[in-house]
Amino acid sequence: MFTFLTEHLKDAAKFANRKLDVSYYLYHAWIAIRAGTVYLYIGAMSIVHAIFPFTFSGFSLAGLIVKQSNQVRQSIPDWAGWEKLDNWKDEEYK
Repeated sequence: MFTFLTEHLKDAAKFANRKLDVSYYLYHAWIAIRAGTVYLYIGAMSIVHAIFPFTFSGFSLAGLIVKQSNQVRQSIPDWAGWEKLDNWKDEEYK
C-alpha cells in the first residue's frame, strides 16, 4: 500500500550510498526538515528583501541558498539531478 513511500527511500538511500534502515529513515527526515525550514526562511526573507532592499544586502540570502543546496547535495551525492545545477548556463534557465 505504501510502496510509493518506500520507493523514494530506497532511491534516496541508493543515491546516498547508505543502507536503508531505520537510522537512514531518521537521517532522511532530518535532512528534509532542516532543508524545508531553511528554504521557508529564505522565501520569507526574500519577500522582506524585495520590499526593503537594504535588508540582507551583500547577497547573504543567495549564500544561504548555495549553502543549503550543498548540504542536500552532500546527503545524496550520486543523484543525477545535480548535473542540472552544474549546467546553470544552459538555455533552459534563461
